[in-house]
Amino acid sequence: MRRVGIFASISVLSLAFAACTFAYAQDQDDKHQDKQNHGQEKKQHDQGHNQYQQDPYKNHGQEKKQGNEYEHADKGDNGNHYGQIKQMERSEQQMHQQQDEQRRAWQERRANHWEYEHRGWQQRGGYHGYRVPDDYFRGHYGQDHWFRVYSLPFAYEGVNPRFQYGGYWFTMMDPYPEYWGGTWYQNDDVYVDYHNDGYYLYNRRYPGRPGIAISISF
Repeated sequence: MRRVGIFASISVLSLAFAACTFAYAQDQDDKHQDKQNHGQEKKQHDQGHNQYQQDPYKNHGQEKKQGNEYEHADKGDNGNHYGQIKQMERSEQQMHQQQDEQRRAWQERRANHWEYEHRGWQQRGGYHGYRVPDDYFRGHYGQDHWFRVYSLPFAYEGVNPRFQYGGYWFTMMDPYPEYWGGTWYQNDDVYVDYHNDGYYLYNRRYPGRPGIAISISF
């Protein structure tokens, strides 16, 4: 009986020791895991902090952009939207400059006595410029295809103004009649037609009146 009691006591002590050993090991394992987790969290925090220092607007770019639409446009869309806006501004500015230049050119090209200042192609020795193919001409020119000069591309050929319409450039060889008025290029419908010996520009506001000799080129 005494040996049984001793054996039972030893078993109880062994179980208690094993339990304590397991609890200690579990506690150490939990501490080790907590330390790893803490280190991982610190690493993530440090990475986030470094990333914020490198690009502080990465996470807050949208809020910042709402406050100032173009302040960081180069970060959100590489400046594409901002560049498009600037290009539109330049295009509008160029258009206004071209219109101002065109206005001055037409005002300077107004005749004082057109009946003495213009010459037809026959008087000029005949038309020797480019001739538009008949099929294309019928589809784009003639009295059924009128337009307004002011909205068209404008340039000079020597001292003569010219405009582009239907894929071709038309150079005005003579000043325009004084009775057309100072804003005909803006308000009047005109058309290009071939008459007898060459191409002319006609104003629909004055039917039956002679046209202005024009030369065609690409």
